[in-house]
Amino acid sequence: MNQTILLEINNSIATLSFNRPQAMNSYNLELAQAFAEATETVKNDPTIRAVLLRGNGAMFMAGGDIQFFSQHLDEMADQVSVMMPYVKQTVLNLQTMSKPVLASVHGSVAGIGMSFMAACDLVIAADTTKFTLAYGALGISPDGGASYFLPRLVGTKKAMQLALFSELFDAQTAQEMGLINWVVPEAELNTQTEKYAQKLAKGASLAFAEMKQLINQTGDNSLSEQLELEEKSFTKCAQSDDFKEGVRAFLAKRKAEFKGL
Repeated sequence: MNQTILLEINNSIATLSFNRPQAMNSYNLELAQAFAEATETVKNDPTIRAVLLRGNGAMFMAGGDIQFFSQHLDEMADQVSVMMPYVKQTVLNLQTMSKPVLASVHGSVAGIGMSFMAACDLVIAADTTKFTLAYGALGISPDGGASYFLPRLVGTKKAMQLALFSELFDAQTAQEMGLINWVVPEAELNTQTEKYAQKLAKGASLAFAEMKQLINQTGDNSLSEQLELEEKSFTKCAQSDDFKEGVRAFLAKRKAEFKGL
C-alpha cells in the first residue's frame, strides 16, 4: 500500500487517512489504488470493529486531482477506464463491510470526496467545513456513487440541484439536508470523533453489522421482504452472547460489555 492513504489500527478501530495534504488530498490514480486496497484489508480483518475515515492536512478531500486531469485531457477516457474499477471497489467495500464506517470531515469536501462521505454510515463535521458536489462546474457527471446516495439522503429534487449548480454550502446546511449527523466546533472535532469511534468499537458488533445490512437494503425490498430479513437478523442476534450480555446488563442497571459475539 502506498503512502497516499495511511492505515492505522488501534483498539479495534481502523483509521484510514487521506494523505496528500500538499494536493488537498485530491483523488488520483495512486490514491485510488491505495484506498481500494485499504478498504479491502479493513473489510476482511475480523479484529476490526469500527472504521474511521479522515483527511490529513487542511481538508478532508478536494475532489479529483485537477492537475492530473490537465495532464491527461486527451486520453481521459483511457485514464477513467483504469481508475473506475478502484472507485467501484472502494465504494462497495465501504457499504458492504460489516463494520460501521464513520467519516470525520473538515476544511473542504468536494466532488468524489462527497461521494465517499455519502458512502459512509455516519458523518461528523467541523462547523467550518464547506461542501460542494463540484462536478457540474467542471462539465462532468458524478462518480463514486453520488448519483445513488444523494437522492436517497436528500431527495431527488435537492440532489438534482446540488448536481446541476455545484452550490457551495456549510456544515449546518449539510446537517439540515441529512448529509451529515453531527456538527461540532472545529477545535473539538478530533475529540468528538474519537468518542463516537470508541462507542462504535465497543458496541454490539454483530447487531451493528445486521443493522447496517438491513438499512442499506431497504430501497430494494418490499415491506414484506424487509420484515422477513428483520426476522432472520433478529433471530441471529438473539442467539448471540452480546444479546445475553445486553439483557443481563439492562436488568443489573450496568453498562453492557459487548464482545462482538
